Amino acid sequence: MKEVKCNFKNITNDDKVKFKNSDCLLLISVGQESHEGSRFSATIDLINTSFKSCIISLYDSIQRHTMALNSDKPPEFFHTISVKEGDLWLERNRRYIDNLSVPNKILRWDMWLKHLSFGDQKIKLTSLLKNDPSYKSFFDITIDKYLERYCKHLTDISNFDMDRARKLCFDYVLEECVVLCLWLELNCQFEVYPNIHNDAIEETRKRLIFPHHPDLLRALTIRFRNSKQLKPQQFISYENAEKRTSTAETMRE
Repeated sequence: MKEVKCNFKNITNDDKVKFKNSDCLLLISVGQESHEGSRFSATIDLINTSFKSCIISLYDSIQRHTMALNSDKPPEFFHTISVKEGDLWLERNRRYIDNLSVPNKILRWDMWLKHLSFGDQKIKLTSLLKNDPSYKSFFDITIDKYLERYCKHLTDISNFDMDRARKLCFDYVLEECVVLCLWLELNCQFEVYPNIHNDAIEETRKRLIFPHHPDLLRALTIRFRNSKQLKPQQFISYENAEKRTSTAETMRE
């Protein structure tokens, strides 16, 4: 099989020149196959040849919302499990991270949840959503698109609580947009991710980031070549926990 390669979509030669003197923020959504193995190795190679430094932001504990979608347990129940997903991702991919030849560091999601400005920024966005139906519509669109994809992978949706799922998705997206605003303090000129961001993130960037910081957090999308079709998001520690719970329930019967 051919070696997996990757590059950035829709960039100019002027952009490439800017890269050399720029810092990048690499976003990692744990459980996504695009951040594993040969794809992640190719991503690291691209970072090494493009930027002067790299900060890896790990989307681990935010996945507690995703894990709760098809469960009767609250997202708080899955916090430890979602952090473990981050631990496992770091273990699996340490050899690739160690290949980063530019200055780098790793930031976990809990750091942002504990940030001194997280609460105030959340209040600001919540107020904006309440008073601006146009802004809120981008959240609705994002949630509709995600749940449409998510439900396609469910074998039985008869007992799936759609109203609860929408609330969980809203909490996820709001948290993500809050943290986007906090990323400004990192002073990264570019943000790197293998996919196009959702509508809510891009509208938040358009409204709250670019008007005041036009040279920060410009989104770059990675395109992979010679790679197989991606599988749906998968959480190893979550699945192991579900198996243990199922076994315990069987033993109690």
